[in-house]
Amino acid sequence: MVIRKFRSERGSCLAGCLIFAIVIALIVGAVLWGAYSTYQGIYQMTSPQPYSFEPIPSVADQNAARLKWRTLLDALQRGEEAEFRFSADDLNAWFFADGKNADLIPHLRFRTTEDWIVAEVSVPLRFMAEIPMLPSLRDRFFDGKIAVRLAVEQAELKIKGLDVEGNGHRLPWLFTGQGYRNTVQQTLEQAVRTRLPEGDAFLSRLESIQVENGQIIVRLRAGK
Repeated sequence: MVIRKFRSERGSCLAGCLIFAIVIALIVGAVLWGAYSTYQGIYQMTSPQPYSFEPIPSVADQNAARLKWRTLLDALQRGEEAEFRFSADDLNAWFFADGKNADLIPHLRFRTTEDWIVAEVSVPLRFMAEIPMLPSLRDRFFDGKIAVRLAVEQAELKIKGLDVEGNGHRLPWLFTGQGYRNTVQQTLEQAVRTRLPEGDAFLSRLESIQVENGQIIVRLRAGK
C-alpha cells in the first residue's frame, strides 16, 4: 500500500499521512460510486508526471514556527483565552521541522486562498486496482488540491466547505457532498486528537478558526 511508503524513517505515520488517506478515499470512493463516467472523470484529474514543489522552509523559519506552536501549547496548558495567527508558510515550516514528514516533501505543501486552507498534493496512484477495458491509473499521479473551509459551531469543529481539484479538473457534484464532508471531518478530528500534542484540549477549547488576509486565525476560550 502507498500509505506505508509515506511513513517516516522513525516508523510512525505522522499527521501528514492523513492527507493522503483522504485523497485516496476520495478517489477510490468516486470510482466505486460512479462507474464508467466517474472513472473517466477521475482519469482526467490525474497526470502522467508528479508535480515539483518548491523547497521546504529554512531552518530559521522552522524554528520560528516551532516557537509559535510552543506558545499555543503553553496557553492550552495554562487554560488561558488566546488568539494565534499562522501563515501557510508557518504551517509548512512546523510540519517539516526537524526532519519530520521527510517522506512527504515531494508530495505536499499547505497554502491559503481567500477563506480556504489548501493542501496541494502530488500522490502516486500505484495503489489503484486495474479495471478491465478502462485506462490504467497505476502509473499516473493525482496532482491537485484539497481545500477545506473550517468553522466552529456549538463548540465542534465543522467542515463548511470541501473542494477537490486535480489536473485542473473537478467533480464538484461528488466531492462536495455532505457524505464526503462528514468523512473528512471525522478524519480531521481523529488526526487532531491522536497526532497533535494536547489535541483533545485544543478541540474542547477551540472557539473559532478562520482564514483572513492569508492568516489562519485560531481563538481559544479559557478553561481546562
